[in-house]
Amino acid sequence: MKTRTLIALMILGFALTGNAQTADDALRYSRIYYSGTARFNALSGAFGAVGADFSTLATNPAGIGLYSGSEITLTIAPNIGSSTSTFNGTNGSDSRVNFGMGNFGFILNLKPFGKNGSSLLKNFNFGFGFNRQSDFNSRISIQGTNLKNSMMQSYANTLNNKGTTPDAYPFDIGLAWDANLLMYDSTAKKYYCDAAYGGLTQRKLITTYGAINEMDFAFGGNLGDKFYFGFTIGVPTINYYESSTYQEARIKDTVPNFIALNYNYNLMTKGTGVNIKFGLIYRPAGWIRIGAAIHTPTWYTNMHDEWFSSMQSTFTTSAWNRTSSSPLGYYDYRMMTPFRAMGSLALMIGNYGLVSADYEYVDYSQARFNSSDASYTDINDQISKSFKSWGNVRLGTEWRLGDFRVRGGFAYFSNPYSGAMTSSTNNTERFQVSGGLGYRSRYFFADVTYVWARMNENYYLYDASMVPPSNVALTSQSVLTTIGLRF
Repeated sequence: MKTRTLIALMILGFALTGNAQTADDALRYSRIYYSGTARFNALSGAFGAVGADFSTLATNPAGIGLYSGSEITLTIAPNIGSSTSTFNGTNGSDSRVNFGMGNFGFILNLKPFGKNGSSLLKNFNFGFGFNRQSDFNSRISIQGTNLKNSMMQSYANTLNNKGTTPDAYPFDIGLAWDANLLMYDSTAKKYYCDAAYGGLTQRKLITTYGAINEMDFAFGGNLGDKFYFGFTIGVPTINYYESSTYQEARIKDTVPNFIALNYNYNLMTKGTGVNIKFGLIYRPAGWIRIGAAIHTPTWYTNMHDEWFSSMQSTFTTSAWNRTSSSPLGYYDYRMMTPFRAMGSLALMIGNYGLVSADYEYVDYSQARFNSSDASYTDINDQISKSFKSWGNVRLGTEWRLGDFRVRGGFAYFSNPYSGAMTSSTNNTERFQVSGGLGYRSRYFFADVTYVWARMNENYYLYDASMVPPSNVALTSQSVLTTIGLRF
């Protein structure tokens, strides 16, 4: 099924049990890139100690305590997800455009308690709305020649090594058997295929879309213009869709009988979770702010997968041509993504601008799957071994030019794979650069931001012991526009 890294070696085994979750699925939903308002993105999310932006409800909720008035914000965020790939010396490229919403939020500011602002509690604010956390929009095109083997040979190896029959794998190997792409030698008692030694052009197109959007319910306040606190209940929703087409075609007449195959795979994943965030900001002097926040794990109690696939074969003898389709696969399970902790520092340079930095600690090896009717011991052990704890860094700056603002930011998301996995398969560091402009008046503001991000990864078309990786570079470009009203 999914063959993103070395973990692909395990996938065919999971087809027996019916649940197709992998360690890479846990990583996909655990890596959060925090989008939201255009201003927040312009500083690459380095707002943990700055505050007074709606998106901080998802990072450091203490930011809500710095609001001195009520506010409504809306952000639109069109995105272009593009990719380039190299497989066996052949290059490929593709892209996909998505029009999404970055955030919608409302902040209600209550008037200070006590006459003339004499109360220790200067402000108390409520917030409600949503922030986009991750965008799954991408399209990957991989193509090249293979002179050594075929995906069908990897299927034959699985059957021969495990001593199982094709009907144990209804979503892939079973389809190949029904489409006459696998044969059985009753004398040798082994399965085999026509293109065992390659001589093929191989292509794969993978399209993904969807997002993690989080509804945030928050409150916080200002204590003596020194301490700011905030508390958020987050309700993230996962919507992930993947559609892929894998093709093999012989090069001229190098393979007898066989001409081509098409394997189509579709997956839908949905889930809703809950987490709790608590944050503090301390302002020891007017020019410095120090922030800290903790996020509980996110508990997804109703994860649901649906998937189906089909296989088409073409031979020199048309009577052998077949199309086979799988049943609809579905599975319900639970997932927990890791605990997070953040530390932040912001330097306020008079009325001219600011410089800020955030550090986020997250241990991806803490993610877990579980279900009432299946054991996830093996895959959870794989998660523990494959991933590591490290950290993510975000830097940002903003400068005032009268009613206008100029902003810039940089973010580094460290490689989540452990040392052994990094050396053998993957290094998926992500780099992000951003810049933007804003206008601020007493009752209205508008911001626009451009965000560019890039990440490399290795993608295996099938068994990583048989086929070299395709080196894929994923690039994301977004232009976010926020409008807001203050009252």
